[in-house]
Amino acid sequence: MKRLKRSIDDLSSQVASLCLGEAPDLDIMLNTLQEIDNISSELNADTITTVTRAYTSYVKTMASQKITNVTPLEQGLTLLNALVRHLEKNIDFIFDISDVLKILDSSLFDPREKQVTEKRANPPSGEETVNKSINQEEKTLTGDNSPDLPKKTEHIPVSEEDLIILGDFVAEAEDNLETIEVELIELEQDPGNKEIINNIFRPFHTIKGVSGFLDLKKINRLSHSTENLLDGARNGDFLINDTAADAILESVDLLKKLLEKVHQGIAGKYKPVDDDINIEPLRQKLQRLVSLLGEESKEPVGQILVRKGVIDDNILDDALAQQSKTPGKKIGEILLETEKAGSSDIAAALMEQKPGRKYTSTQVKVNTSKLDDLVDYAGELVIAQSMLKQQAYREPSLSQSINQLEQIVSNIQKIAMSMRMIPIHATFMKMIRLVRDLSRKSKKNVVLTMSGEDTEIDRNVVDALYEPMVHMIRNSIDHGIESAEERKIAQKPVQGNIFLRAYHKGGSIIIEIEDDGKGLDKDKILAKAISRNMIRQDTQMTDGQIYDLILAPGFSTAAAITDISGRGVGMDVVKDAIERFRGELGITSKPGQGTRFTISLPLTLAIIDGMLVRIGKEKYVIPTVTIQRSFRPEEKDCFTVKGKGEMIRERNELIPLIRMKNLCDVDNDVTTPWEGLVVVVEAKEEKRCLLVDELLGKDEYVIKSLGGHLENITGFSGGAILGDGKVGLILDIHGIFELASTM
Repeated sequence: MKRLKRSIDDLSSQVASLCLGEAPDLDIMLNTLQEIDNISSELNADTITTVTRAYTSYVKTMASQKITNVTPLEQGLTLLNALVRHLEKNIDFIFDISDVLKILDSSLFDPREKQVTEKRANPPSGEETVNKSINQEEKTLTGDNSPDLPKKTEHIPVSEEDLIILGDFVAEAEDNLETIEVELIELEQDPGNKEIINNIFRPFHTIKGVSGFLDLKKINRLSHSTENLLDGARNGDFLINDTAADAILESVDLLKKLLEKVHQGIAGKYKPVDDDINIEPLRQKLQRLVSLLGEESKEPVGQILVRKGVIDDNILDDALAQQSKTPGKKIGEILLETEKAGSSDIAAALMEQKPGRKYTSTQVKVNTSKLDDLVDYAGELVIAQSMLKQQAYREPSLSQSINQLEQIVSNIQKIAMSMRMIPIHATFMKMIRLVRDLSRKSKKNVVLTMSGEDTEIDRNVVDALYEPMVHMIRNSIDHGIESAEERKIAQKPVQGNIFLRAYHKGGSIIIEIEDDGKGLDKDKILAKAISRNMIRQDTQMTDGQIYDLILAPGFSTAAAITDISGRGVGMDVVKDAIERFRGELGITSKPGQGTRFTISLPLTLAIIDGMLVRIGKEKYVIPTVTIQRSFRPEEKDCFTVKGKGEMIRERNELIPLIRMKNLCDVDNDVTTPWEGLVVVVEAKEEKRCLLVDELLGKDEYVIKSLGGHLENITGFSGGAILGDGKVGLILDIHGIFELASTM
């Protein structure tokens, strides 16, 4: 099976080269087809063998008759991939392949063989039998242009085999659409880049082909219309301008809605119902764009160079005059010879860069629930290994074996954790479109600059970050970035900037969203908080505490409600979402210069590095990432400050002391700081000293949810099974600070 899939992948690459207009090497393709034929015969996969031989016939015809139409090859490849998926899952292939066989080689198709090549399952009573064909797109797109009229909803049952196929299609299509969005934003910056155009074209082409095969008519027709627009750009007939880019993004959005209908159908085990979605207005818009853009002539190379500022009109006039004396000589050659333009400038203007080969690593799609299970089992191994370590103290002979086991467990754990890590790139790329759309809506010129988009983070955290980031960027554009007139008055560039950064710091990932707008108005925030009775008028607060007030539910200083933000919903949602993953949100701002939101999140949600401490008879885990240092203070460095409580002097800095026995309701062995140990911890740029009895050592701990009513207790983020088999609570340092402030 692996050999078969590898050979079909090779065939796919060879067909892709043909699609891109590269010189075909049909001999190599014929060798690949012969290999597929041999393997399928060994596997007794008769249908694959039949399709492969029809495919071979078409390739030979291409070679002898100089045929350039590659559409049958693409359709045949889609069918081969579907057949292999069914063979791998041991599912009968129940769809009609006759149309594809006719297109490839009519001599190989005999209607009497239909029962062999089309293993149809008996449909339930009353079920409409749908003749599914890869060539269905041809039928629906030639003559069936009637508008989508509302129809009576009828749920047609779908077999389990069909549900599996539909599920695979939806997952792949959604991945393709994410790729399209990212590539399209990049294309706007470089409209003539053929590699990017091809990267956008291929996913639409795949969605079109498979949806036609699955009889998803609207998805098929819409993706086909969008593909036609991209095909024109791909062939160099025109460039994708802003209007065309908007239309393609509209198509992506509408396709997502149609895929959601397929999702609903899979959940209900019935054929997707999408009667309420009208694709015709957008299809007509796409068709008009193809006509309009196609009528526009290509911009001459000289004009492009003038527009880009590489040369001026006088230089172009001189070059044109010289060209008239030497017919056949191109403007680019003349400008190169006279050293008026560089080769890279001319190459960019010609936009004839050959698409580079895209190298991708071998990947396997795995359900995230399986990864979660793997991480859980790796965590159980860590716990078991920790317990064995305790036994080794009593049995010295076990020490060497335990040390070896510890190394193996550590490696398994690292691999398991790394499998859950993915780059934050895709989430960052979504922000490009968001900024683009909001800039237009708000009539502000805003540019997004990103760094660190390859930073890896836990998959579950990446998914949860999207909404908080959207809220913060909305606020930055609506409230932070000034209008063009206001920026001119403030002697700032008209163009506003938003900076999106990601990087690792210690055991955390840091994400910063910063703007160069007007900054937060402390006086306005305080006035709003006082009017809502959130604070007293005489309350003394640091800048950070004032800025944190905007995180309260329903808090907004906006003078008017807009459809971008200003409704008082968002920042509390942001705070809750981040804290749900044991993260922190920090805010800094400078009047007239801008605001920065800093999200700090743990690299992984499953295992943490922690320091085990004893307070009385109980043991607690302090996350290592929050610990600054630990020491035994001298009596002369311990103070009680009026209005602030007990303080410890460390390195000429007074740090408030928290007696953990009061918060945890346990009895300390020590009553004075100089008799025990203090651990200096930091959260949200605030420091405290925690008074403990003993430090028991640093280790890795598997985080377990407290569950039920204990899950949301302030000050504790979870529990961990310790080496002695007992449970220790993991401290949430920011929560501990909040608890201490109320006592």
